[in-house]
Amino acid sequence: MKLQIGEPMIYSYPVHLNHLSIISINSDYEPWFYSNYIQLSCPPEFPNDRTKIVNFFNYDDLNPFYGYSPFTKEHKTSRLEKPEQIIPHYKGLLKDQKYINIFVDDFYLAFRPAYKLCHTPHELFLFGYDNTAEHFHVLGYDTSGKPKEYTVFFSELVAAYMSASNLLENYTASTWMHFDYQFEYNKNQYGINLSNIISLLESYINSTEFELMPGTVCGVSIYKLIKEYYYNYYYSLTSVDVRPFHLLWEHKNLMYIRMKYLQNYFSLDLSNYISSLFDLQQNYMILRNKLIKCEISKNRIQTDLFYKTIDSLVYNETQLYSKLIKELKKLL
Repeated sequence: MKLQIGEPMIYSYPVHLNHLSIISINSDYEPWFYSNYIQLSCPPEFPNDRTKIVNFFNYDDLNPFYGYSPFTKEHKTSRLEKPEQIIPHYKGLLKDQKYINIFVDDFYLAFRPAYKLCHTPHELFLFGYDNTAEHFHVLGYDTSGKPKEYTVFFSELVAAYMSASNLLENYTASTWMHFDYQFEYNKNQYGINLSNIISLLESYINSTEFELMPGTVCGVSIYKLIKEYYYNYYYSLTSVDVRPFHLLWEHKNLMYIRMKYLQNYFSLDLSNYISSLFDLQQNYMILRNKLIKCEISKNRIQTDLFYKTIDSLVYNETQLYSKLIKELKKLL
């Protein structure tokens, strides 16, 4: 049996892939989705601390990174202690129409880069199982970073789960890893929140900080740290993590799709903005793809050229959003 999953428009990190795979099973979520996912942020430790990431952000102390939404009900439970509990417990949850997110040791999962190389705890999203084949249906990424369905044998999951429990004894700071999570689809109605769209756009171009998370870098101020990230990459022997640049492309692509949605929703003519937003997302796609090619060829973009490209893109984006905000305010 399999629970239904949709096709998420954002999948740069598992938190978005897993959550949006649940709520995108029908179009009811779209007004809420397009009313959010506008602001970006990153911790001040980025990029020197590579565990910190650039991410979508919301001024909500309970849900600043969209880990859940009005279209899911979240349940958090303690990790299981005995291996014999694991398979029947998760099969029972799936039978009850609950999606599952747990932390396992990637060493045991053949589709993960750490397979048989190193022991590392990482989240795993379960949405079905096959009793005959004795495996679970799970979500992951293919080698190009796109979402893909995989299967994990029951025996592999037990080994990966129990190993992660041992590993997590040393992950005292990562408290969220010490729980299992279940999500139920929650049918809901939500209209376009134009005021929220405008507010988040203004917060983005003004780099508005969040009082409850002092020091968090928000809005266009993140691009200073993006340039620092590239500087560190250029002058080091480390490989580039392309996910921040993929998320930036997702951000621009979503804005392009959002404006097409608003044009239809309000029967407006936003064609000039839509055209400019399409060009913007294309430029970010080109930049992301260049970085991927640089990693393969080891021929890196000169830092000055990278900085000029980012500065030009940010300037054009800021000017465009300023005009767009004025246009949208006419509808209030």
